[in-house]
Amino acid sequence: MNITPELLQRYSTGQCTPAEMHAVEQWLDDPAAASETADDIPESKRQESASRVWERLRTSRKRPLWVQYRHYLSGMAALLVLVSGMMWYSAKRDSAHETTPFTVHTVRTQKGETRRLTLPDSSVVMLGYDSELRYPSAFREAVRRVVLTGEAQFSVKKNAKQPFVVETAAAQTRVLGTVFDVKEYPGEGHTALLVTEGRVRFTNKISTQSKIITVGNAGLIEGRKLSVRTVTGADAEVSWLNNALRFNDMPLAHVARELERRYHVTIGFRQETLKKERYTGAFRNPSLNGVLGSMSIAVGFRYEVKGQSISLYE
Repeated sequence: MNITPELLQRYSTGQCTPAEMHAVEQWLDDPAAASETADDIPESKRQESASRVWERLRTSRKRPLWVQYRHYLSGMAALLVLVSGMMWYSAKRDSAHETTPFTVHTVRTQKGETRRLTLPDSSVVMLGYDSELRYPSAFREAVRRVVLTGEAQFSVKKNAKQPFVVETAAAQTRVLGTVFDVKEYPGEGHTALLVTEGRVRFTNKISTQSKIITVGNAGLIEGRKLSVRTVTGADAEVSWLNNALRFNDMPLAHVARELERRYHVTIGFRQETLKKERYTGAFRNPSLNGVLGSMSIAVGFRYEVKGQSISLYE
């Protein structure tokens, strides 16, 4: 018969059948059997069950003295085996934690590519175009921390005891469990945050300024400045996840980088002044030619396409 915490519980409260009582007493009489079974019983249950068995043996008055004495000795032996087994298991576990290094996973998307990831805590990440996410193989620390370069939407599994933190070069985004999009590409000078569920603490690493941003709001970090604005309608959606493009009074240099990441092309400017021209526009299910055609009319430039290379000129 298999000795389980439930069986020990019934034995300690006098609820065993005669067959179960005999099996437990044989187990207590055989320290080797106790040692073999100990690994199958969780530590907390082993300790709890052993204490209850000890109490029953100590208070029993229904058996002859020699029987009580025999079980006293065998119970003591079993308890010693259980305690030493627990100490060995605990030491082995702690040693394993100390000697087993964290594995850091690095996932990178190419231009024109997105990926869906499931993190060790079951949080889900949609990694955007030309982006990189680094995260540990297990979240063992007090904070679930990941490092992002580029853009990603995070659907974070709620855990009030272990906050989730997204680190970028200029910002820190801290949540307990919610949905949000973070965007920070090298060389672009800003970090954008859009909250689509719940609330987020958004911190500027340069100025240490921090704000709580709730659903329907967007945060922006530029240098030492952190600003928050309310968004509605299409502006409250993560455009790239909905196969859309939106540009709000954006310099053509930044627009070009967005198009490069999305369509896996290279865009050059024949005149530097053209980079500073600003553009506002929105597209659903856009083709590259459709976007370029609309932009060229609105801003007033021409373009030339050669394979994956595009030149903009006045």
